[in-house]
Amino acid sequence: MSQSDYLAPDAEEALDVQDDLGPLSQFRHGAQDRRLLELARLDAGLAANVDFDDKPWGLLYRALIDSLYASPDDFQLIYPAQPWDWKPTQAGFISGAQFDFCATVPQWSAIAAFVSSGDTVHQAYQQCLNVAQTQTEYPSLRRHLIDAEDELVAATNQYTLAATSAASVHATRGGEDAPSFSQWLGSRDGRPYQNRIVAAEVPMNQAQAHYAALVAQCDHAELGAAQRRCGDEAHRVRLADLDLLRMPKVPDWRIAEHAEHWTERARRGEAPAGATLGFSNREAPYDFSQTWAGRQTKVRRLFWQLRIDDRWERIDEFEYDHQLELSLDFRAVDRIAIAPGDWYDGDFARSLIDGPFAHGYSAFGDERSQAVFGEKGFFGLVKRSMYVGYKPSFAIRTTTSTFRRFGYPFQAATGLRIGPFTFEAEGGSRAAGWCADPATRTFTGTTTSEVPMIIGVGVGELPNA
Repeated sequence: MSQSDYLAPDAEEALDVQDDLGPLSQFRHGAQDRRLLELARLDAGLAANVDFDDKPWGLLYRALIDSLYASPDDFQLIYPAQPWDWKPTQAGFISGAQFDFCATVPQWSAIAAFVSSGDTVHQAYQQCLNVAQTQTEYPSLRRHLIDAEDELVAATNQYTLAATSAASVHATRGGEDAPSFSQWLGSRDGRPYQNRIVAAEVPMNQAQAHYAALVAQCDHAELGAAQRRCGDEAHRVRLADLDLLRMPKVPDWRIAEHAEHWTERARRGEAPAGATLGFSNREAPYDFSQTWAGRQTKVRRLFWQLRIDDRWERIDEFEYDHQLELSLDFRAVDRIAIAPGDWYDGDFARSLIDGPFAHGYSAFGDERSQAVFGEKGFFGLVKRSMYVGYKPSFAIRTTTSTFRRFGYPFQAATGLRIGPFTFEAEGGSRAAGWCADPATRTFTGTTTSEVPMIIGVGVGELPNA
């Protein structure tokens, strides 16, 4: 380019105005609204039980961090506890359930519902790179960048609309026992939405590649390298589920140990030691101000439930028994590391803590700009580890009156929910070996399920995670 092509001050101001007139990113500006929508869906499912006491959730949270050697600085208790039964895959593949769990951005709460269809970390990271400020002294390149960014935002908006619509349907038709979002997309019910997502993702990826190629020509070499790395096909894998093989590749996620291998070690008694924890209803409520989230949002799940004739029922007796004592014992517990693949440049992400960002964006937002990081931003949290437990047992000691009222329903039960945990009683409570001891007024039992459960996660606040 000749010297006359350099950007003059008045031309730069004109290009800034053009930038302001571009399309608004639905992903970046709608992230907080999508999280609130997820909570609203959960509220709708709990409408008939709005009066329950969520104090036991806090007591359980305190018991878990004390017994699992977790820290309130990063521990998030999730509900319902997720089955950890991800199948091992060949190199270059990842199961849909593993991808959904690892890639989904956590809710900003110390206790949170797991939603497999939420925003993903790689989407948020890519958008963070897209709003990192680019610099070039060539006006023609700058104009190409503005045009390419507008095309990219428009294409991304179409993808966001397709994904959000699919997530809404998945949430309303699924329920707690539904397959994860990616697995559902491969089902007969979800396949039409898979087709729409694929149709929107292809042009979005093409527009992203074009924009990244232009960024690589700018003065910020590190940003260009991070863009190339994020979009590199070498750092992407196929979803292993047969019904999802036509989906575009997804960014890789790694775990320190596969579920199948860990479960076998737990059965042989070779996994890490178990843990015993518990609480009494007499204890004072837990103070969530000392957690990483700074507070606790409303829990949207009953703490005590019993399954009779394939139907879950609320256990009022346990809620109102102020003398109740709960003890839980896991045969094995462990903390399994989670890490993004090589598409993620953590050092570069951390360097963006103070920006600079494109006009209209700032690190943590203000009255004139959209936040990139933090609770109000779109690139806020990532899962760095998960806490898993195997073969839990329970012991619930009650008052005499509670024991008498609950004795018969307990005998007829085929399952018990305590907070996020589901205890299975295959064949009924008696066949499962569950016991109601009138001498001690205690109900005891062990789940018949052999599948480990994911109790919670260790979260990292971005970009410093």
